[in-house]
Amino acid sequence: MKLHPWVLAPALVAGCGLVNSNTLSYDYSFDPQGFMESFGASGGTVPMVACDPTAPSDQCSQLQAMFPNSPATMSCDATSRMCAASVEVRLAYPVDLSMQNLPAPVIQYGASKVSIDKIAYWIMNDQVDVAIPPIDLYVASAAAKDENDPSAKLVGTLAMLPAMATQCMDAADHDTSEPSNGLPVCDISLSDSGQSALAGFVKDYMTPFQLIAHTKVIAHGGDPLPTGDLSFFVRPTVQFSVLK
Repeated sequence: MKLHPWVLAPALVAGCGLVNSNTLSYDYSFDPQGFMESFGASGGTVPMVACDPTAPSDQCSQLQAMFPNSPATMSCDATSRMCAASVEVRLAYPVDLSMQNLPAPVIQYGASKVSIDKIAYWIMNDQVDVAIPPIDLYVASAAAKDENDPSAKLVGTLAMLPAMATQCMDAADHDTSEPSNGLPVCDISLSDSGQSALAGFVKDYMTPFQLIAHTKVIAHGGDPLPTGDLSFFVRPTVQFSVLK
């Protein structure tokens, strides 16, 4: 589990609006959440070696010594029955909204309701020489070890990135207030249950939680071993409803 402590800019409050005579709404964008993964600098090609996934010992483990500086794990692929290299990408970012610049009425009165407006993201750097499969984004309690924790819920998924991608691949976000330094910004496609879970964590803003990004890169026999670095930012925007 890796953490990259980037903070690009303070969170922005887009403004408030009147829901009814007693309720005000406030849009709020998180501080940008930075994620980074390194696949190493030592390349090569995954050997074409047949294997038996039912064998008592892993016939592919001996290939691990060929790539001592790679984070990839060699194992037998049950479908192709060939040795394959895989890199489990699991990145966590802790979120403590009590330490951010929330709208003053939210702190004073508390939020009666929270809704998720969007989750924007942008690719800061992609020097990985293979395609990155879709990246799932989860929200989970601060104590969760990974996305398999009972508290973890899938919020949405970032689209697959081609090798050496220069930009995100989801629908474009045209909000010019995003602090992406001119890089293209996209919106993550969100799940209903994930939005509800994230809203629950945000509503209880005094309790820290975390966002977890997860995917698995697999290189089969004859494919290049993944190398290079990937970094991207995620920035949720939520709406607080405050009953005064």
